[in-house]
Parts: sequence; C-alpha cells; structure tokens
Amino acid sequence: MISQEEIKKILDISVNAPSGSNSQPWRFEVKENIINIIALPEKDHPILNFNFRGTWVAHGALIENIIITSSSLGYKADFKIFPDKSNSNITAQIKLEKDISIKKDELFDFIPKRSTNRNKFKDINLTSDQESEFLDSIPEISNGRIVFISDRDLMKSVGGALSMNEVVMFENENLHKLFFNEIVWNKEEEKKRGGGLYIETMGLKFPGNIFIKLFKNWKWMSIANKLGIAKKIAQDNAKNYSSGSVLGSIIVKDEDQEFITAGRLLERIWLKAEKFGMGLQLITGILFLSRAIKTGSGSLFSKDQIDLINTSHDRISAIFKPNNDETIALVFRIGYGGTPKAYSAKKQAEIKFI
Repeated sequence: MISQEEIKKILDISVNAPSGSNSQPWRFEVKENIINIIALPEKDHPILNFNFRGTWVAHGALIENIIITSSSLGYKADFKIFPDKSNSNITAQIKLEKDISIKKDELFDFIPKRSTNRNKFKDINLTSDQESEFLDSIPEISNGRIVFISDRDLMKSVGGALSMNEVVMFENENLHKLFFNEIVWNKEEEKKRGGGLYIETMGLKFPGNIFIKLFKNWKWMSIANKLGIAKKIAQDNAKNYSSGSVLGSIIVKDEDQEFITAGRLLERIWLKAEKFGMGLQLITGILFLSRAIKTGSGSLFSKDQIDLINTSHDRISAIFKPNNDETIALVFRIGYGGTPKAYSAKKQAEIKFI
C-alpha cells in the first residue's frame, strides 16, 4: 500500500503543471491509493475560461505529471476522466498500484525545470530526431493531433494573428482590468496571493517595463491607445511569436474530455523541449477569445474587436487546418531562447486525506 508521504511527494511534484496565471485550479481528495482531482474553475481566468476549457487543459497537464511522477516511485497510475457523471468537478480519479515492471519516465527529471520562456527565440530548425520525438507524443497519449509549421512566412502570418490578442486586451476595458488584476508586482505579493502573473516572467523591455504601471490606469491606457500603443505592443510581440524553431498547434475534437487530452499532450511536448534545452511559450489568447464569441459572450467586445478576433482566428485555422469536427485547442512556439527572465513561484499540493 502506498503511504500518504509518497502520495504527497507525487502530488507536490506534479502540481508543477501549467495553468492560467499559475492559478492551479485544483485540489485533491485521497483515500488509500485513490486520488480524486477536484476542479476549482473559479480560480481560473474568468473571461478566457469559457466552458472551463482552460481548466481542463491545466488538469490534463497535471494528470500527465502524476502519471510520469508515479513511475519514478514504481507505481502505475490508472485513471478515469470525469468518473462521476453527477459531479463534473471531479475531473479524474487516479488509482496507484505498485508495479515492479514499470520504468521511470525519462521526462520526470524535467518537471521541476519546466517554465514559460517569453524571450525571442533563435530561428534554428528542429532536427529530424527532435521533430520525431515531439510528434511521438501522439501515440504515447493515443489521441489528438500535433501540427508544426516551420516555414518563416507562415510563422510570421500566425505570429501576427496571435498578437492581435494584445490589441483587444489593451483596447477593451474589461480585459484590461482583468489583465492588471492578475499581475503581481513582486515575489512577496505572489506568495501572499498564491498565484497571479508575476511581472518579471513577462520579460518586458524598455519602455514597456517603465510604462506598465502607468497603463494600469484605464484613463492613461485609453490615451496611450489613441497614440497606437496597443498596436505597437502587438507588433513587437508578433516578432517574438514568430521566432523559434517551430510554431505548433494541438488539435482535438471539440469536447471537454479532449481538452484534457490536449493538456496531456502539451505537458509531454513541454517537458521534451526542456530535455532538448529549448524553451516553450503557450499563446492561447486569440483562441480563447474566439471561443468566447462562439459560445455567446460576444457582448464583451465591440464590433471591430469581434471582427479582429474572427479574422485572426480564421488566419490561424487556414494554416493549421483543423477538420470540421476538430478545434485548435492550443498554439505554442518552441525554440532556443536562453534562460527565462524569471520563474513563477512553486506551490504545494492542496490535499485532503480521507
């Protein structure tokens, strides 16, 4: 029988999974060798987290970490997604069983090292072996699709479309308020709040690092927008978004459970990037804004903003080409970008032993 100490060790390591603004929208209930993962979607991004799809991606990455970490202690992790049809907040039930034949997953060593890298990446192509290993994540998970683009013109087109998120975010009062409410300005505040978007992880350059606090005030932001600041920020970010070895997408069927699959795939790709000494940045804003419009929340945006979101999403879709029954769950870039400017705080798992 697995001890509580071993379960706590597994979960404390596994919560180093990506989530919006490091919100970690989950907790755990454990009875003997059974772990229930409980969703806390209220902790996640209130505007971008439509139908809890952002939460399910984060939980998918968490589940993959638990599977990988359990192997390091000689346990097999069998899991069921949404095991209780009457309670969708139980995302997964995981049963740990000792298995002397199980091999430690080599990606385990990279879980504590995984971080977002927003630096500009070098335009160095993947080797064939690297690309094959990334794409091997599909048979390892048994679902979903990964599409890479490395053509520089296509990457530039997608990067430009992705950057339109910044235009909408800084020109929309609701999104502007949400963005600045999530920023934490120093490590002490991050620790006290238990999450948030730590400002140093954004890697802002001059003059953005000077004006960011000024732009917290919507009045000053509005004045700056009249001078084209939001579009200038988008242009600068587009250069970063289109840099690197590849732009990648994870494409799944448009179902809740498949977004958990997308999160599992994302985590394996991210850990493999760390293995290769590469950085990864997840860029999902436009995808989630488009999903918001399609699910009936278009009233948050002006007509011009809706047109901009739809046009940008259509451009991304035209390049990654999802099928009619599929959706682009996530877009990310991979490349060599050196050490991230800063790291988000590590957390301990919230566990209730029953």
